[in-house]
Amino acid sequence: MKAAFHTTLMIFATLLPAMAACASDGWNPDGRGTSTWQVSPSEGTCNVSLATNRARRAGIYRTDLVYRDENVLTLRGLTGWGDRREITFANVRGCPEIGLQNLQ
Repeated sequence: MKAAFHTTLMIFATLLPAMAACASDGWNPDGRGTSTWQVSPSEGTCNVSLATNRARRAGIYRTDLVYRDENVLTLRGLTGWGDRREITFANVRGCPEIGLQNLQ
């Protein structure tokens, strides 16, 4: 019994670094036996969720990403009054707003 315990412990000790490497590649365990995949944006670019939060603070809700390239992110959504608006952010750290347009 003691030998089986030591063998099992040694197996876990050898697998632990491999499991830690997988967790750092984007897999985030939630502690309940499942995990989600999340990759952080590269340093110095605008994250879509940050742009969505900034659009919400500007009064634009229910946003969808309509355009993205290496320079800009454009989101389209609705205001509190039901007007359609399009907001554009620079694709740099902090997501500064560079354009706002009313749509018909």
